[in-house]
Parts: sequence; C-alpha cells; structure tokens
Amino acid sequence: MDANELLTKYANGEMNFISAQLNGVNLYGADLIGINLNRANLRDSILIFTYLSRAVLNKANLTSTNLSGANLNQAKLISANLHDADLHGASLEGADLRGANLTLANLIDANLMNADLRGANLSGANLTGACLRGANLREERRVYTAILRGTNLHKADLRGANLTGADLARVNLSGANLSESTLRGTDLSGANLSEAIVSNASLTDSNLAGANLKAANLMNSRLERTILTESDMTNANLQGALLADAKLNKANMIQANLVSVRLNRADLSRVNLRGANLTEADLVEAYLAKTNLMGANLSQANLIRAEISTANLMGANLYETVMPDGTINY
Repeated sequence: MDANELLTKYANGEMNFISAQLNGVNLYGADLIGINLNRANLRDSILIFTYLSRAVLNKANLTSTNLSGANLNQAKLISANLHDADLHGASLEGADLRGANLTLANLIDANLMNADLRGANLSGANLTGACLRGANLREERRVYTAILRGTNLHKADLRGANLTGADLARVNLSGANLSESTLRGTDLSGANLSEAIVSNASLTDSNLAGANLKAANLMNSRLERTILTESDMTNANLQGALLADAKLNKANMIQANLVSVRLNRADLSRVNLRGANLTEADLVEAYLAKTNLMGANLSQANLIRAEISTANLMGANLYETVMPDGTINY
C-alpha cells in the first residue's frame, strides 16, 4: 500500500490498517488521528509532523522511521519497534509505550509527560532535554523493568517520574531535574548526576555506587539503605536528607552541605568529609572509621554511640557537639 491509497481510504472513513505494508512511505504532515496501524510495517517511513494522536500502533515496525515533530499524544505503542527512530521534538504525552523497543532512538526535546514506559528498552537512546515529567518507568514484579543503560538524559525533565526499580546504570543524568521523583530500588551505579536536581526524591534502597553527584541538589531526599560507596558528592547539597543505614564508605563528600542530615547507623568509613558542613547532623551509631573530617563543621551534631576513634578531626568545629559518650563539647 502506498501513501496515496492510505490517505484516500482514511479520508473516506476507513480506520483499520492492521498489518499494512507501508515501509518507506512519505506521510509528512498527514492527519491520521485515531488510525489503527496494529502490527503495520512502517520501517524507514517519513512521518515528520504527522498527526497520530490516539493512534493504535501496537507491535508496529517503526525501525529507523522519521517521526520528528510528530504528534503521538495518547497513542498506543505497546511492544512497538522504534529502534533507531527519529523522535526529535515529537510529542508522546500520555502515550502507552510498555515493552517498546526504543534502543538508539533520538528523543531529543521529546515530550513524554505522563507516558507509560514500563518495560521499554531505551538503551543508547538520546533523551537530552526531553520531558518525562510524571512518566512511569517503574518495575512490577521483575517483569516490567525499564532498561535505560547508557541512555543520555542530560538536562531531561523527570520531575515526579516513577522510576522504581529501573535500570539506570551509567546513564547520563547530568543537569537533569528529578525533583519529587520516585527512584526506590533503582540501579544508578556509575550514573552521572552532576548538577542534577534530585530534591524531595525517594531513593530508598537504590544503588548509587560510583555515581557522580558533584554539585547535585539532594535536599530533603530519602536515601535510607542506599548504596553510595565510592560515589563523588563533592559540593553536593544534602541538607535535610535522610541517609539512615546508608553505605557511604570511600565516598568523596568534600565541602558537601550535610546540615540537619540524618546519618544514623550509616557507614561513613574512609569517607572524605573535608570541609563539609554537618551542623545539627544526626550521626547516632554511625561508623566513621578512618573518616576524614578535617575542617568539617560538626557543631550541634549528635554523635552518640558513633565510632570515631580513628577519624581525623583535625580542625573540625565541635562546638556543642554531642560526643559518643553523651557529653557535650564546648
């Protein structure tokens, strides 16, 4: 079927084009709202600025298709193949992309607000500047795990996104906005979150080992039992964050803002906290073996039952600090 035949039939009220062979067709700017293209073959087609809102494209083949600027709002793309597709500037607001293959796709500046991406494979995709606000990438019973390994999400808008259990290992999230997002149990090992906004987010039980969090904003975030081993949090802002039972051994936290942070029972062994601000921090039962606290501000911090016998406290501010034995230092 060629483009003219499809457009003529659509104009005459026909909506069902299930399994249609449309590879290589040019449908630039066409109005195909609500069309049914289930299992259709649209490989290498031109769908630039095409109107496909509420279209049904489940299991459709859109490999290497050009969909830049296309309108796919509320479209159904369950298990669709969008490998190497160009979706630059496309709008997929509220689209159902469960199980879709988006590997190596170009999603620069795409709108994926409130899209359902459970089980989607975005490995190697470029989402620079994309909006994923309120998007759902959560894992359910180890079945719908979103795969984003190696994805570029530089400066992406992920505010309020649900990324529970998602695979974000080594993903570039530098400068991204993840405020109020849900990242429980997420694998962010080796990820780049430098200068990212992760305030008021939930990262409980997540893996951030070796992650780059330089100058990241993690204010008031929940990081209980999070693994932050060998991560770099230089100049990061963690004011008011909850890090109870977190593993931070060998992390770099030079000049970090840890005011009013709760680090009770946290493993801070061999962490570099030189010049960090730990004013009013809760360090009850924290483990600080060989921790570098040179020049750190621990005024009014609570160190009851904390292990600090081998910590380096040279030049640290301990004014009104509650020491491990319960005495207050003046």
